[in-house]
Formats: sequence, C-alpha cells, structure tokens
Amino acid sequence: MNKYSTTSLIEGSVFDRESVRALMRAWASPSELSRHPLAQRLGREPSYSLNGSTPAQALRELIQRALELAFPHDADLSRAQRKRALVEQHYLHGEPLKALAEAFSIDERTARRILAEALDDLGEALRKLVLQQPQHARILTRINLAPPIALHPLLVGRETLLAQLVENLTPTGEVYAVWGIPGVGKTALLTHLAHHEVTHQRFPDGVLWADLSPQTHVLSVLQSWGTALGLSQADLARLSVDENMLGRMIQSALEDRRMLIVLNDAWSADRASKLLLGGPCCCHLVATRFADVALSLAPMHCAQVPPLTAEQGLMLIQTLAPDTAHCEPEVISEIVAWCGGLPLALTLVGRYLARVLRSGQPRRIEAALNQLREVHSRRALLANATEPALAELSRVIQASVERLTLAQRQALHILVALPPRPATFDESVVLAVVNGDVAALDALVDLGFVECADGAYSLHPVVRDTLWSDESAAEFHRTGQLRMVHAARALVETKERHTDFSASDRALILAAVHAVIELGLSESARALALKVASFLDACALLPVLDELLTTAQADAAPAREAIWLRACHARVLVRLGRMQAARAQASQSVTLAERDCPEMLPIALSAQARVALASGETEVALAACERAQALEQLDQADPRVKLELLRLHGSALHNSGRYAEAQAILLRAFEVAQMLQAIEEEVLIAYALGATTRQQRRYKDAEQWLSHALRSAQAASMSEQMALALVWLGVVANEQGQYDKAANCFTQAEPIARRLGLPSLIIQLRHAQGVLSMRLGRLDQAEHELREALHHAEAAQWNAFAANVSIELSECLLAMRRLDEAERVCTAGLEKAQRGQLDDLAALLRYVLSRLRHAQGDKAAAQALAQVALEQVQRSGNYRAAEVAAWAAELRGSE
Repeated sequence: MNKYSTTSLIEGSVFDRESVRALMRAWASPSELSRHPLAQRLGREPSYSLNGSTPAQALRELIQRALELAFPHDADLSRAQRKRALVEQHYLHGEPLKALAEAFSIDERTARRILAEALDDLGEALRKLVLQQPQHARILTRINLAPPIALHPLLVGRETLLAQLVENLTPTGEVYAVWGIPGVGKTALLTHLAHHEVTHQRFPDGVLWADLSPQTHVLSVLQSWGTALGLSQADLARLSVDENMLGRMIQSALEDRRMLIVLNDAWSADRASKLLLGGPCCCHLVATRFADVALSLAPMHCAQVPPLTAEQGLMLIQTLAPDTAHCEPEVISEIVAWCGGLPLALTLVGRYLARVLRSGQPRRIEAALNQLREVHSRRALLANATEPALAELSRVIQASVERLTLAQRQALHILVALPPRPATFDESVVLAVVNGDVAALDALVDLGFVECADGAYSLHPVVRDTLWSDESAAEFHRTGQLRMVHAARALVETKERHTDFSASDRALILAAVHAVIELGLSESARALALKVASFLDACALLPVLDELLTTAQADAAPAREAIWLRACHARVLVRLGRMQAARAQASQSVTLAERDCPEMLPIALSAQARVALASGETEVALAACERAQALEQLDQADPRVKLELLRLHGSALHNSGRYAEAQAILLRAFEVAQMLQAIEEEVLIAYALGATTRQQRRYKDAEQWLSHALRSAQAASMSEQMALALVWLGVVANEQGQYDKAANCFTQAEPIARRLGLPSLIIQLRHAQGVLSMRLGRLDQAEHELREALHHAEAAQWNAFAANVSIELSECLLAMRRLDEAERVCTAGLEKAQRGQLDDLAALLRYVLSRLRHAQGDKAAAQALAQVALEQVQRSGNYRAAEVAAWAAELRGSE
C-alpha cells in the first residue's frame, strides 16, 4: 500500500511538515520521489511541463528552487543559514543529525527543533512555487536549448578557458563576451559550457540559446524562447509581429529565474542587445567573431578565444585521424601549421584525412597529403570546393567577408598578397600595400581579419588561402603583389647587407621574390637579386634563388648585371646538382666579361672555379683562381670577391692533396673575413679549415674550426652550413672512435638536410653515416647509405664526391666478400678521380683496389698498386697515409 495514501493526499497537506519530511527523505530514491503526492499533484497540472524529464528529476529541481526561495544564499541571519545547512546536509548528503549538532555546537534536541522549523519554511516555499505563483513552476526541469554536445564532442586545448568561464559566470545579471576569428571554436566552447555540471548547479532553470547569424531574425528567437519558457500559444500568436512586446513578456518571465542566456555568433551589438533579457539572477554570454561587438556588449568582461598551439592542433588531428601517426611527422606538422590553430579547420581536415587514410590506398593518401601541404594545391581545393570539408571551411570565412564594406573587402583582398602567419609585417609595409587606407586597416583589425600584436601585423593562413582562391578578386591580388614588390625594393635599398634584415624584412623580401617570379617581372627580379641573393643563399633557399635568377635573365640586362647574374646562377646551380647548366652559366659569364666588361672578370672566374671544383676538375679550378688573382682589375674589385677567390684557391689545393698550402691560404682568408666582418665567408672558411686539418689527423684543430663554423652559422641562420659543420664534427668524432657523439651529430644534421633537400648536403651526410655504420659492423646499412650518396653524386655529375664515396663503398663490398661488385665501384671511382686529377682520391682507390687484387689472389698486382698509392699519400700527407703504409709493408713481408 502507498504510504502517502492517507492524510497527505488531502488538498494542501502535500506541503505540511510530515509530507515535506517524507519528500526530503526520498531525495536519493527516484522511485520513492515519483510516488510522492506532490509528483501526483504536478502530474495533474496542465500548466506544468516536464519537458521529457522524469517526475523524480522534476521534483529535485523544484526542491532546489524552493531551498533558494526559503533560505537564500545571501541570507544575513545565522539561523536561516543554519536551517539550510541542516536540511541539505542531513537529507541531501545523508549526514547524521548528531554529527551536525556537534558541528554547530548545539545539542541534538535543538538541532531537531531547528530542522522542524526548516521543514515548515521549505513547505511554505513549495506552496508558493506551486500554488500562489504558478508562473514560477511552469518549468520544473532545466531548459537547455544549446546544441547537443554530440555535435561538438572534442574540446582539445580549451580546458583552461572553459574552467575560467565556468568560474566567472555567476547568476548576477552580468554580460560576458568571447570573441575570435571564424572557426576558432567559440560554438564548441559554449556548447560544452552549457552542458557543464557546474552550469547545471549554478543555473538550475537552464540555458537559453540563440544563434545570431545575419539570417536569424530576433523575433524568431523570441518566439522559440517563449515556447520553451511556457508562454501560452495564444500569447505567442498575438505577439507574433510585435518584437518589443514579446521581449518584455519574456523579460518578465525571466525576472526571478536563474538561467544562462547564450547569444552565439553575434554579428551586431544592436541585435544582440535586444536579447539581453535576463533578470538579476541570470547571466548573459555572447560569442562573436568581431572584437568591437564583444567590447560594446561586455567592456568589462571580454576575452579572446585564441587559436590552438601546434601541439594542441596535432593532438586534435591525431584524435580524429589516428592513422596520421604513421605518416611522416614533417608532413603532418606542415598541415597542422596551415590550419593555424583553428579547431574548425583542424576538425574538417582531420575528418578528411581519416576518410582518405581509412581507404588504405597509397596513391590516394599521398595525393591528399600533398594537396594539403602544398600552397597552390590547397588554393585549388578551396577554390573548386570539390572536398565537402574544405568547402565548409571556405563558406564560413566567406560569410564573414560579405559583412565588410566594399572598401574593406578590397583592402583585404589586396592584403592577402602578403604571406600568412608566422610571417609578420610592420605597419609601414601593411599601409604601403593598402595604399595608406588607415580606416580600412583598422576596421580589418577590429573585425579580426588582420591580427596585430605589438605593432606587428599578420594574416591567418586559412583565411589568407581562402581569400586568395577567390578568382573574382584576382585583380586586387595582383595590385597587392605589385605594391608589395615596390615596398620590398625600397626596403633593400636602405640595407647594406642581408644580416641587417629583420624577421619582418625577410618575410617581405621572400613574398616579393615569389611575386616577381609568379608575375614574371624581370626588371624587379634583377633589382631584388642584386640585393638579396646572399640572403637567399645563406638561408639555403636555392630553388627560390634559381627561379629568381632565371626570371631576372629573361630580358636583356646591362653587361655588369648580366655577368653578375650568370656568375651567381652558376654557383646556385652547382649546389642544386645541375652541373651542365652551371657550366653554361659560368662560361657565358666569363665570355661576357672578357668581351664587354673586363672589371667583372674576377667574379666570372670565381664562378668558373666553383663549378670546376664540384666537377672534380681541380686543375681547372686552380687555373681559374690563379688567373683571377693575377688580374690588374682585382685591385679595384670588391674585397669580398678577393676573399672568395682566396677560399676557392685554398679548397682547390685541398682537393689536390696539398694540405699545408691549402691551410696557409685559408688562414689568410680567415683573417680577411674577420676584418671585413664577412660572416658567411668566415663560416665557409672555418669549415674548409676543419676539413683540411682533419685530413692531416689534427683532430683537435679540426674540431675547433668546425665548432667555430657551427656557432657562426647558427648566429647567421645559415642552415646549410650548420648541417655541414655537424656532419664533419661527426666525421671527426667517428675517426676518433667516439661513435655515440658521431651519431648524435648526424641525428642533428638529418632534419636540416631533409628540409633543405640539397644534393651536396645529402651526399656528405649519407657518406658520413655509411662510414659510421661500417665502423659499427652494420654492413648492410652502410651499403644502403653509401649507395644513396653515390647515386646523388653521379646524378649531379659531381665527380669529386662520387670518387670519394666510391672508396668506402668498395671497402664495404670488399668486407662483405662481394669482390666483383667492389671492383666495379672502385674502378669507376678511380676513373673519375684520374679524370679530375684528384690525386689523393685516386691513391686511396688504388689502395682499395690493391686489397681487392690480394683477395683475388693476384699478389703482384696488389703490391704494385699499394706502392703507387703509398707514394702519393705520403707526398700529400693524407690522414690515411699510415694505413696505406702498413698495408704496403704487410704485402712486402708476405713475399
């Protein structure tokens, strides 16, 4: 039999002390709560809406509101505070009354009397809520008009911001605002906040939510809210066209509610302010993409939602697409960087990659990754909108652009000629690109399209690429590019050397270089090349410099410029491994100088020497250096040209095995470089001195020179030279048996080499790694590394490198007893060394060939080859001379 079936069913007795006591004792039991007479009473009331909640849930919400009404939190009377504490601790948390009495320093009898009074007060509050003020009870359960959390299940990197909002949002009638660029995750943040446990506790009446995009009408929001708040259909119909009256009615319904009112994606402060209808116990939270809207609505409580960090972005991508963990880290990092910390971009890209990777088709996976990492492919994806995820990304950003005035839109499309973040630009540059339109620039900053921090301006990469893909604005893009090139040309004229360029200067110069290449502006390309070639060279941006020099030579140029351009281009092409083209450029440079401009002959001859050195033509290199140094014109030449010729002369002597002479010249060159403060040449000379002293087994000196080269290269941001110094520090460590140190050096050099992709760097690194693997007895690995080095050297027609690598590869094959293969490699290397008059390399290859002949049983041939090799290495002082001598002695002793 139902224990509530007697007096508690009498009209009104449902609110007496015994009924309320039974209600509170049933707090933890949903089944008991649902059988309480108050639940039955509410079930008969058509004015109450449970909104799908259970009777037990409805009653709990009603009790919480009755506690607030009977014993408000800010009650001054200690007795009222004590009453509430006794009720909540005893019934809601199950604390024994005796323990509570002791905690309040009263006896148990007094505690029971106070508790009885509290139950009477609570019953009266329940009566008021249900009978005397039925409008308060229309919603007995929480309203939550927020989107389902399933639409935004991930909230990576927002934990701190969410916690701050949860802490700050209190039922005091205040207005708070958050703002951030489109796609930064404002909606997801607010959705999680609306469903947060603390929000449920602090705002027991629930959450009203409105999405305020330009297409949303305020009246439709009010009608939706009115329905949720329990306004009659008759009132809603009567006020369907009267926005003001309906707003006042909702404001009245919210007067004593404790609700969180969320206005998401507010585009206008005026429209949003019409929905700030909550009473003193509510709280308003506005999210907008525009800083000015946020500041207008909540000047004291305004916060920006920042982009995610690179680490957080990677975590989000890998959560959505776990298989990306098996992709190359550099590729995924580039994709994450392009997303620029926008959760929307990261989420859409992550879902796209998850679908592609799930297919398991290598061709399709590679194509998708390449599309997302390469700027032109990304623009094509965004422009064609063939991928739904990226189409959504474009739509969100373009919707914001449409809000701009015509002048602001034009300025924004002109500005996207500048590269995106992490590149930043001084205000003078940005204003030059927008032709001094300060008002438009300030508006774009206020609206979040352009970011400004400490006077440095930047564009978000996703926003920039989306706008750049808009072909209808191509003319504005070209205008921006031309203005940017003009600004860059003006900038470089004010700088003496590329080390004077700031980070902002470098970003502008690179963008201008790409623009002149894309637009085919040969005259601007020449002007920039003459000033920034050394900068691009030091940064190892050789493919870019190659394109710039090609563009600069597209039209006829004055003789001096033409000679310099060809000489510079020859040096670049050598390092890119395009030897035939390099020879052609060097030869044309010398011919033009001899015919039209003799004073430029030293520059042309230095280029010829550089090409000859890489080709293994040591005598040609020596002849070019000696001819240049004998010219009368050298006295009037730039001191840096003389310095370069000294270094090349020393390197040619080194390649000839004349190490003492090479060292003397290089030391003199080093002093000149320090005097001229020519940091790039100083690094190259220190590196050359390290290689020369290493050949003489002076390892301590070699390590000092190479360490100096590394430090100086790091200070000057010379990535290629940093990697080379690390490689040769590893070589020196390896030859001293310091294998862990050598491996660590190579590990540091590896990512730089992979990023730069320069053949010469990869050859030297793989060669050094192969030698280390041989020392450690890992012959299969050594063969793989040495063959890769040889492949690159032969493809680039670098005979000196190819001959050098052939020594260790043939030794590796000999150790594996693959004699025929070893002989083929050794013989081919010897031919290259002899053709280039590389006597030292030829001697070492004869030494390996001697060991091969001995292994094949031809002792006479082995001894003859060993004797020739010994004589040569002893003349040069090669670091392996003692090894060759020991072998020759062993052969003589075995006769």
